[in-house]
Amino acid sequence: MKIIFDECIDNVVNVLNKEKLFRYDCKIPEDSEVSCLENDFTKLTGFKYAVAMNSCSSAIFISLLCAGVRPGDKVMLPAFTFIAVPSSIIHANAVPVLVDVDDNYVIDMGSLAEVYEKENANFLLLSHMRGRVANMDELLIFCNTHDIKLVEDCAHSLGVLWNGRQAGYHGIAASFSMQSYKMLDGGEGGVLCTNDMDVAIKSMLYAGCYETNWSKHYLTEEGQKLANELVNQLPAYNFRMSNLTAAAIRPQLKQLEDRIQKYNNNYDCFINILDESPYIRIPQFTTGSRPASDTCQFQILTDNKEKIREIIQNLEAQGITLSVFGFSEKNARAFWRWGFCNFPEGKCNKTKNLLLNTADIRLRLAWDKREISRIANIIFETIDSVLSRRAPKVVSF
Repeated sequence: MKIIFDECIDNVVNVLNKEKLFRYDCKIPEDSEVSCLENDFTKLTGFKYAVAMNSCSSAIFISLLCAGVRPGDKVMLPAFTFIAVPSSIIHANAVPVLVDVDDNYVIDMGSLAEVYEKENANFLLLSHMRGRVANMDELLIFCNTHDIKLVEDCAHSLGVLWNGRQAGYHGIAASFSMQSYKMLDGGEGGVLCTNDMDVAIKSMLYAGCYETNWSKHYLTEEGQKLANELVNQLPAYNFRMSNLTAAAIRPQLKQLEDRIQKYNNNYDCFINILDESPYIRIPQFTTGSRPASDTCQFQILTDNKEKIREIIQNLEAQGITLSVFGFSEKNARAFWRWGFCNFPEGKCNKTKNLLLNTADIRLRLAWDKREISRIANIIFETIDSVLSRRAPKVVSF
């Protein structure tokens, strides 16, 4: 399957020709590419409301404000996530509090209970990192029991289903990413989704809707009334998405399920090869979730840094980029390198030890099964040869 951007190009050119790149340079929502994207996105995901923004990070930050996070509040988050997630908490002048993940890279419920009891934190920013969803039924019971307000980071989770529904519906709001390495490519961009009208209107205003521009959103009469009451009562951060970005994203929405099907087929092919190695551990997806696997994570079963270095270098020599989260000094997913958070030494050692030898690779949509098999076999043979100290087989197709 080749990624076809012809329709995206036509749509972008059409918006350029209209000379109306600003989302509110219109009279009705039907004439705003961003408003149309928001409307289409609700139909795609099943949420009642969607607010498009310049990035998923902005959406996460605003979702925290809508959840009631105030300066000094403690916000729990899984220790396996991207640097933008704790940064959003810092942006809200709150305090990030790490929780360990389990061997399948989702939040560890035992660790969550311990951290909550110790820190008395009333907010949880739950990252479905790399599209891996925890047991949401169990987690929701815990949050409801302890009155923990849940916000979901779905940057990697567009198309991931929990019990047949788009992931993200358990929390106050869910934030999705359209950055270039995600399911939909807008270069940058994010969408905040919610089923709560109050959260939707506040998000819209926080994102930079001013004066009577609420009339250029798809809102009910009740929503318009609330927006009109709240205008000028909240700070406007100007996180708006432009019509140009929305024009690049909208035509891709109808390709989503086809992309997911191909990604998942490629993932199955990829891990079936790697799973034959005694030196590789493949994590499992939580029962009840339907993944959308545009990446693959696996553990290289060695603590020897020099051998991991050799594996990475040997693969690079063969044109394959394999990231190991804990190996690079600059990796943005290694929480112990986030100097701005000042986490104490020894924090979340379980997760740190897991990430030290966890490999990560993007499964590009343009790869067909032959290419997926070729790359998987090269990785298999390289890891096997380095860790067993035998000569690698020559992989040819």
